[in-house]
Parts: sequence; C-alpha cells; structure tokens
Amino acid sequence: MSNNHHLHADYAPLLQSLGLPPQSIPDALIRQALTHKSVMADVKTEHLPYNERLEFLGDAFLKVSLSQWLYKHLPDVDEGVMTQIRAYAVSDRVFAEVAKSIDLARYIITGRGLQNVAHQDSVLANVFEALCGAMSLSLDFETVSRSLLHLLRQPIERAIKGEASAVKNYKALLQEFTQAQDKNLPLYTVIDTQGPAHERHFVVEVSVKGEALAQGSGGSKRKAEQNAAKAALKALKVLTPAQSPMSPLAQQFFDQSSLEISQPEGLYLAPSVLSADFGCLREALESIRLGGAPWVHLDVMDGHFVPNLTIGPPVIKALRKYSRQVFDAHLMMSNPQDYLKDFAEAGCDRVTVHYEATDEPGVLITQIRELGMLPGITIKPDTPVGVLEPLLEDVSLVLVMSVEPGFGGQQFMPSALDKIKQLHTWRSTRKLSFLIEVDGGIDETTLPSVIAAGADVVVIGSSVFKTPDPVQTMRQFNQQLKSLKRPNFDH
Repeated sequence: MSNNHHLHADYAPLLQSLGLPPQSIPDALIRQALTHKSVMADVKTEHLPYNERLEFLGDAFLKVSLSQWLYKHLPDVDEGVMTQIRAYAVSDRVFAEVAKSIDLARYIITGRGLQNVAHQDSVLANVFEALCGAMSLSLDFETVSRSLLHLLRQPIERAIKGEASAVKNYKALLQEFTQAQDKNLPLYTVIDTQGPAHERHFVVEVSVKGEALAQGSGGSKRKAEQNAAKAALKALKVLTPAQSPMSPLAQQFFDQSSLEISQPEGLYLAPSVLSADFGCLREALESIRLGGAPWVHLDVMDGHFVPNLTIGPPVIKALRKYSRQVFDAHLMMSNPQDYLKDFAEAGCDRVTVHYEATDEPGVLITQIRELGMLPGITIKPDTPVGVLEPLLEDVSLVLVMSVEPGFGGQQFMPSALDKIKQLHTWRSTRKLSFLIEVDGGIDETTLPSVIAAGADVVVIGSSVFKTPDPVQTMRQFNQQLKSLKRPNFDH
C-alpha cells in the first residue's frame, strides 16, 4: 500500500483483472475508491475525495447482486442456507481474499499513519467495497454483477458446498434472518450470572416475539450472546450447510461468465463493425461485449481518401450510449483536422490518422491529444515504416495496415510483419510505450505470426462477423491470444 496519490497511474491492468474494458471507469472515480479515509489525517490532503461513501454503495450493491443471483441460480436451497452463503461471501474476510487475488494493494492510497500490517486485510476489504461502488456508478448492473460474482466464485462455491469456515458474527446473521422471517429483532436477556466478579460467567437467552429460541453461555455477556445466537441458528437450521455441488444453472452461469470476461494480459481484441450488418450495429456492439473484446474498431471512410464511404461522428455518437468498450476510430479520410472535434464530441477514446493524409502529422497528433483523445498514426502498405520514426515519442498507438485500406475481407499481406517487428524493436530499444495495432486479413491462421512479431492490438472483422456465431468466435480468439507466444524482449 502506498501514500502516493497515483494521479497519473495506469489503471488498465486493474480494470482488466476485474474483467472490465480499459477506461470503463473514470480515473477520478477509481482514485476516489482507492483513497482510504486515513489519507484525510495527512497534512494538505483533506481536499482529496476518499472512499467512505463509495464503500457504503459497494456493500449495498454486492448484497443485492448476490441475493438476486442466489434466488435465480439456487432454486432448491432454502432461505436460511442462502442467508448463510451471503453472510460468508459478503464479508471482510472474503473481500480481503479477493483483493489479494487482483493485487489491489499495489494501487491503494493510504495515509502515513496506516502502514501497520495488522490493518492490511481490513483496509483491503474496505477499498474493495469502494471499488465495487465505483463500478456500480460507471457500468450497467448486469456487467458489474457478472464481474463481481466471477471474482467471488470460489468463496461462493465453498459456501454452497459447506466447505466455508463458520460465520463468526452469529448475532448479525440471526438478526438478518429474523428480520426477513418475522420482521422482528431478537432480544437477548441475561438469565443467570455465576462466579466471582473477576471470573463472571453469563447465561443469556435469546427470544423473538416473546418466544425463547435458545440459550448460550460465556465468560462475557457478548460471548454468551454470540453463543446463544449460534444455538438459535442451529435450532432454526440456518447453519446447516448445503453440502451439495453447484446447481447446473449456477455452474452454467460461471462457465459462461468466465468466458465473457476472460481476456489475455496486455493484448487487445478490436472487432471492426465495418464487417457487421450496418442495420444492426447496436446488436454488433452487444456481441462484442459478450465476446469479451475490450475495444470497438470504427473504420471511418470518406469516399475520397479511400474508395468507400462508411460511418461518421453522428453514427458513432448514436452508438456510444450502447457500449462501454474503448472506441478506436481509424480515420481514412482527407482533411481529418477539420473533423477531430466532432469525433471527440461523439465519444471516441482513440483516433488514428493516416500519415499520407496530412503534411503536418505532428500537429494532428497534438490536436487529437488536446481534445482529450489518445492519438494514433498509420500508413498504407506501400509507405515505408521509417517515416513514422520521428513521431513515435508522441503517439499512443501505431496502426500497421496489413491490407489496402478501404474494404474488409482482404487477404493478409505478410510484408506487414517486418513493419511490426521494426516498430517493436524501436519501442523496446527506446523504451517507448505506444501500442502496435494491426488491421487487415487477421484470422486464426495469421494471428500467431502477428503476435510473435510484437503486436498488442488486433483488428478482426470478416473473420468474426461473417461467422454463424460472432460471440463464440470472439471468445475463441481471446482464448487463442492467451496461448500465443510474444517476442522474447519486453517493451
């Protein structure tokens, strides 16, 4: 954990570990979730937004999400067992476990006074809940619920199979159960005390609506109440473990969910809607989401720079509200500088322009960045890659065209591999951070050589949208990406 404010941190790996697309949660909201309230005690940090309100929201979201899932996917389990499962899965102990699995500690911002290892699990749980709250504010319920349930899969399975350790706060569990059953709170009454003051032993009876449920004893009133609550829960059969495997319905949910959000580390699939049915572009975006692709590639053609006419800012703006994926626009058009503001207002996250479309590529790159988008540069297949070398420090992405721009469905040009390798070499030796994207003729046979050459982002079009099941095809591409070998030297 760090007291560094991470003002310029890269949260893409964190979002990827959550099963979410890059940039799907605003950086400012992530920072708020990661800023533990202990920071407020530090000098000159009182103005920073911190995570307490988001923690409250995240806790509520997790309880609702899991309750809904239990109701739908465990139809044969009674309410008492569902309550027990939820009490275990939505607990600080489990939250800390999940936080460790996604390496959350490397991002957390804590105050200088909170560096004690003894507090680590409680802080991890606290910040994880706040991160859930930030997710719930940024994405639709289904997407967030699916992601969080996938993260909680192992604790949920343990609880369902009766393998989870016992829930320690029996009083809280009994209160939750009686509220749900009788709309009443349990009442604890001391019915006996024994022994001298320094060794006092308490006997407590717990009742609901005047009816005694059970008794418990202990060396303190609190301990006796906990034991009484535990005895009552056993009498009510709430603590009876399910001791059964996951239902087929629940198993199916997790099997499908894991495919939806499983993405290879550091590699990005960018399906191009150019090859989709233009009459069903909203459905194409949904297929991209379900297929687990974090980017949407938008081919913009003006009928002048290339011999084809496609979509522009108005269409992109209309599509933006149906997708949280990264909108990656490739402008195959003359005079792109006249339209950059329109693409920014339409909701593009990235804009890539052609080196051949301008006499001042450096000026275009600056304009794109000033408009709040990430700039990319690309060249046609016949243009030597060396013309891009002076621009590499200023761009976020370099797009290598492996077909002639203008139409989908063309065959991959092997000469593109040499350009990818050269770009990767420059990036590695000069320690630059731009992404290498490849577009054109990529399918399951050409993909391995593209990744081996050094590409990070692959655009796929016809090889996805011309298949009977685009969602399944994208999942297969993601699985293939996870198995491919990348270049030996890091960039």
